[in-house]
Amino acid sequence: MKRAVPFLRLLQKRRVAQSGWTLAELLIVVVIIAILAIIFLLVNWKRNVFRAQDAQRKTDVANIRRAFEEYYNDNGCYPSMDVLDSCGSATSAISPYLAKIPCDPTTNEPYKYQPDSETNVCLGNRVCTKLQDWHDPDITTLGCHAQNGCGWGAFWNYCLATGTTVTAPGFDPGSTPTPTPTPTPAYFGPYACRPGSFAGGVPVSSGTCNNVGTPASYGCPRSWAEADCQGLCTLDSSYWCAQ
Repeated sequence: MKRAVPFLRLLQKRRVAQSGWTLAELLIVVVIIAILAIIFLLVNWKRNVFRAQDAQRKTDVANIRRAFEEYYNDNGCYPSMDVLDSCGSATSAISPYLAKIPCDPTTNEPYKYQPDSETNVCLGNRVCTKLQDWHDPDITTLGCHAQNGCGWGAFWNYCLATGTTVTAPGFDPGSTPTPTPTPTPAYFGPYACRPGSFAGGVPVSSGTCNNVGTPASYGCPRSWAEADCQGLCTLDSSYWCAQ
């Protein structure tokens, strides 16, 4: 019996050792934790980038609105409807009120100028932009909706107004936006926006610009010759391909 005791103790030690974590298992756990940490950091980094770009958009819209008000004080009317179309040019049609017309910081497209009347721009207007951070509280504070916008379509979800209300007449933030006609595809090269991802029907990650070869076969609404797709593969899913 005395010889059996050391053997039993050795057997128990082996069982304890076998019940622990192997080196390979520990490495797998460490890798998984590292991947999750990287994803978390990337999501937060992208969110901070979106917020910084949105801050620039808000500043641009505020500067445009201030220039419009000063223009009105001197001329008794607001600028013409196409005044923002020349964004990015070295000169401004309403200088010295605004030395240069700003463009959207990522798409380089003009901000939306929505007069109350297409025949009389003196009655009031709104200047709108598309905020990428759909959780920005300023969107709902203005009575707009992150996806439905302020009633002017195309996700224009942040507007500053003069002589009128921010939202379109009769706009309901909880309503389903009226679908706009699908534009005729414009293909200028092999680069197009591959889709990002959705969560609860809301885009949560940007699309990516890729060389898809034949954009039409992937259901792409537009393509470019530039390898960055002119920076339009953001959370605005209207440029995303079907696959």
